[in-house]
Amino acid sequence: MRVARFKPIIDIAVPSDVLAESPDDREAVRKIGYIGRGAAIFQVSKILIYRHRLAERDRADFILKNLQYLSTPPYLRKDLFKLDKDLRYAGLLPPLKTPNHAPEGIPQRGEFREGVVVRWDGYYSIVKIGDGVYAKVPKPMPLGTRVVVQVDAPTSREDTYRAHVVPRDKLNIYWGFDAEVTSLGELFRRYDAVILTGKEGVDIKEAINDLRSYMGRDRVLVVFGSPYHGIDEILRAEGLGEFLSKYPFVNFIPGQGVESVRTEEAVIAVLSILNLLRYLRNSTP
Repeated sequence: MRVARFKPIIDIAVPSDVLAESPDDREAVRKIGYIGRGAAIFQVSKILIYRHRLAERDRADFILKNLQYLSTPPYLRKDLFKLDKDLRYAGLLPPLKTPNHAPEGIPQRGEFREGVVVRWDGYYSIVKIGDGVYAKVPKPMPLGTRVVVQVDAPTSREDTYRAHVVPRDKLNIYWGFDAEVTSLGELFRRYDAVILTGKEGVDIKEAINDLRSYMGRDRVLVVFGSPYHGIDEILRAEGLGEFLSKYPFVNFIPGQGVESVRTEEAVIAVLSILNLLRYLRNSTP
């Protein structure tokens, strides 16, 4: 399955207390799964979990581990994850089936595969790229290194192929998302194009021209608030209130029929609108 990568590249940021309303870890993992699925559906490149001082309960590490597990191809999970109490309900995470998750059949020349280095044979790094399928890469790499390879040719062994490493950011197809933990201040140092979301923002019809303009950028960050604190309240508490006037702060769901929209619901709603704007821009002659 090859899925062309849309531009701009979109990253999203969710707070470390996004699970504050979850009554137990089972529901917390389900919520993480909904966020991950929404991100993958709309080709999100990175999910950033930001810490902030108003957080009701910081669960950044728990969120990170489960997102990393979700984004990892199933055939690599046993190689990359040890037994961990934070992953005891990872079986509740939904399948993503992004292009890197479900390689089909015998690897073909030119095909990309995700893998992990399992040994060094003196000449090649041996990379696991499927269930019982391996690649030989003429480059020494530490055991456990996670890489993307491109298949070059078969070898004398039926289960092994020659391949070379391809930097993930050089792929022209969507390859799933990464996840990391960061601070709110760091987000604004790393991104020039930021969209803030929340019901306290301006109506989307007033911001639509700004949003269309943002779709001409190379990379865009979309920031969501927490269950108990809007992004405007969080930014002011962090002494970052000036960013409310610097970047579009948009209510993407005017006239909502419920008291509050959950973050996993907001991710789907916001990204579906941005995806339409992105698609229209990409398809315009």
